[in-house]
Amino acid sequence: MVAAALAGLALIAGPAASKSASPSAPPLYAHVQAAAGAKVYSAQCAQCHGEHLEGGVGPALKGPNLVRLAKKTKLAVGDMFSFLALQMPLNAPASLSHDQYVQVMAYILQSNGYPAGAKSLTYDGAMKSSVVMTTYGK
Repeated sequence: MVAAALAGLALIAGPAASKSASPSAPPLYAHVQAAAGAKVYSAQCAQCHGEHLEGGVGPALKGPNLVRLAKKTKLAVGDMFSFLALQMPLNAPASLSHDQYVQVMAYILQSNGYPAGAKSLTYDGAMKSSVVMTTYGK
């Protein structure tokens, strides 16, 4: 099941993801979203992806393993969010609210060094984001 999830994540980051990384991390979410996302992540995601997003049964969601996957597949925030919102949790896909998925994505972004901004991340905005996933300052 984990292999299928990884393969699915790689597939969604296909040719449409021909974006280039920006030199500094753009603010994509509000701090309050990441704080709420940490709680949702702990309750819904940590059992597979690790307490600190380091990976486990599921793939790492931060650090060098994520960076390698992102570079190899040209993974954008929108690609990752789409997979997250439509396929996770693996045992109950798409079972969280739109707000909860956005909060978890904000937490993942924060954990990868993306700064918080004045504007909140939206579900549609996350789905459409072409910002390349990477890790800043970590």
